[in-house]
Amino acid sequence: MRESVELFIRSVHLIAAIVWFGGVIFSTFIAMPILQQSLPPQSLLAVHNRFRTWIRLMIHILLTTGAMVFFIVAWDSGFFTESSGNQNFKAYMLTFVAKLGAFGVMTLFWGLYSSLYRRHLEAIPPDDKIYRSPSPYINVWRGLMLVAGLIVFALTMLL
Repeated sequence: MRESVELFIRSVHLIAAIVWFGGVIFSTFIAMPILQQSLPPQSLLAVHNRFRTWIRLMIHILLTTGAMVFFIVAWDSGFFTESSGNQNFKAYMLTFVAKLGAFGVMTLFWGLYSSLYRRHLEAIPPDDKIYRSPSPYINVWRGLMLVAGLIVFALTMLL
């Protein structure tokens, strides 16, 4: 029973990671550029807000299931039963903290990009049917977010 619960938690964590990072990549590189050519800015804002809602939900699921996975690994390594702890768990813990930090930075960059892009869409007058591309500094946050995401992915492979 315990193994199936662990497998379920890890599966939910993996699915949330795929939906979040895949959704971010899909919305920023595929959906929004295609929709910018055919939809007015107010419709783009509605689509962007839908993606934001799903991405926020995935962030919460990732943090919750990530904490559960960390606890499972700590429990399996005997960290709570031995006074000194396991050397392998200490290395795991260091990598986990680095991954959590990179995840926090990635989330910060995504939040900045998403907020600035949303403000850009809100600033376009409602009667304006022509999309104006955002200033280049907004896309810098998108690039930084993707680099941080690759770092999170690399640290995940180490775990």
